[in-house]
Amino acid sequence: MNYYNPDIDPGESEQEYEARKNEESKSATGLMFGIVGVFIFVLKMAAIFGVFFYAGFLLSQKLWGEETNKFKIWGFSILFTYLIFCIIYLFKGTIIGLRAKKWKLWIVPWVICVLLCCIVPSLIVKSLVAGIFNPTERQGIWCIGISWGAFILFSLYLYDIYQFKTPTAPKVLYWSYAWGLKLSS
Repeated sequence: MNYYNPDIDPGESEQEYEARKNEESKSATGLMFGIVGVFIFVLKMAAIFGVFFYAGFLLSQKLWGEETNKFKIWGFSILFTYLIFCIIYLFKGTIIGLRAKKWKLWIVPWVICVLLCCIVPSLIVKSLVAGIFNPTERQGIWCIGISWGAFILFSLYLYDIYQFKTPTAPKVLYWSYAWGLKLSS
């Protein structure tokens, strides 16, 4: 038995052992980065769609009541979420069309979109970050600084995702975006 390398296989040389350990280490690191990547993707999707899906869920509950079939509630939640995104991309098309015509009125739908898509979700993230701290520490400089820092970074991140001044839209929502362009022309 090798006391320096207790998990060495019988008949395995020192170089083979080192090569096997390096490969195992690379595999574990790759798996860890893969899991972290999936986790970040899920957080990103929750940040983008979470607020609007929750709004769609509340709308479907109001429409059908809490006593109705869960399938119907979830189906209408998805439908209402899609309709909310259609409205957002209608505004985005309007922003692009009004900016192309050099009208200053483009600022109004831009402010609405930034408030709905960037500020509201960032306020939720800010409160979640502040909730991590002990209630007695929430008035401290660290809690305030970190929560507002998270708010600013998340707002900028969401604004970068939506790109309200860039003429792009997902294929599923392009019809709404094109309608906004047509309305502003």
